[in-house]
Amino acid sequence: MNPLTSFKLNHGNRTMNLAFIFLLLSIPLTSKAQPQVAEMASVQNCHYLNKVEGSSGYGKNNNWQSLAKYSALSRADQLGASHVVWDQLYSVGGFNGVVIAKAYNCDSYTANKGVVIVEPLALE
Repeated sequence: MNPLTSFKLNHGNRTMNLAFIFLLLSIPLTSKAQPQVAEMASVQNCHYLNKVEGSSGYGKNNNWQSLAKYSALSRADQLGASHVVWDQLYSVGGFNGVVIAKAYNCDSYTANKGVVIVEPLALE
């Protein structure tokens, strides 16, 4: 086999492989939206799934609340929750913390009618 012909074949395969990889990377992994934060009164007619906990991880995180909330929302999403209600938020040291929330599925019960969306819990 001629080395130039061999190179052209390999080069063509690399181009095809790179195109395939870029195609795969352009496909979103999930099309589902994250659960919405709601007040307890607005999820009374929803199905309670479970308690979820999120941690900011370790390190000096000035914005540990956002990291912990994102972690809890991701866990609620894995349960199939449509809404979460923040239950507890506490620091572990000065730069880390944990948030506990209750996960609910309101889609099959209320179709999101009457569900009040609230802003994230703020610390003083």
